Amino acid sequence: MDQIELEVQPRALTGKKVKVLRRQGIVPCIVYGRTEPKNIQASELDASRAIVGAGGQLITLKVAGEEEGRMVLARDLQCDVLTGQLLHADFLEVDITERIQVSVPLLLTGEPSLVEANEAVLLQVLNEVEIECLPTDILQSIEVDLSGLVDFADAVYVRDLQLPDTIEVLTPGDEMIARLETIEEEEKEEEEEALFEVLEPGEVEVIGRGAEEELPEGDEED
Repeated sequence: MDQIELEVQPRALTGKKVKVLRRQGIVPCIVYGRTEPKNIQASELDASRAIVGAGGQLITLKVAGEEEGRMVLARDLQCDVLTGQLLHADFLEVDITERIQVSVPLLLTGEPSLVEANEAVLLQVLNEVEIECLPTDILQSIEVDLSGLVDFADAVYVRDLQLPDTIEVLTPGDEMIARLETIEEEEKEEEEEALFEVLEPGEVEVIGRGAEEELPEGDEED
């Protein structure tokens, strides 16, 4: 994959004043990690495209006024739950020579014969796994082959994942990823979940893992 680049500028507006930026199609951001946290801003369209295009992999952040680009990972993303508009983004600057821990989504491939015959449904128990690797070895997703699920006693576990030697899986190997269950069991579980499901509306949806570092004073998002 070609290296994703994102041009950003230093940001002066903080706190509630960032609403002015959003009305102009600009998203407030922060970059942290190897140096002191720095307030930055970028085109909302460019930032969204870069984050989606990188898919959890490295982005070269080009900050206006700085000669060298920063190698970063998109971390904490705040989006409007109604429009999907990116409201705020955190970028973690990394050293490409040091191993880091990240979560990678699992991508199910293949269709078990029982599911294809409409005799069973597939239950995905685990959606992502934690791995440790160099930033340059981060995967956008990890494929999970379901072709081995031929009866209800079969399941796919973390230990079944086939990954390069450069990647260490931190999620316990005995954790289940997916299994088959009868259609009757699935319908019963859905009915039970409907009884206890409570929806709590909110203004902002937070995607990803939050940064441990706090935002600079006065930069709290509303």
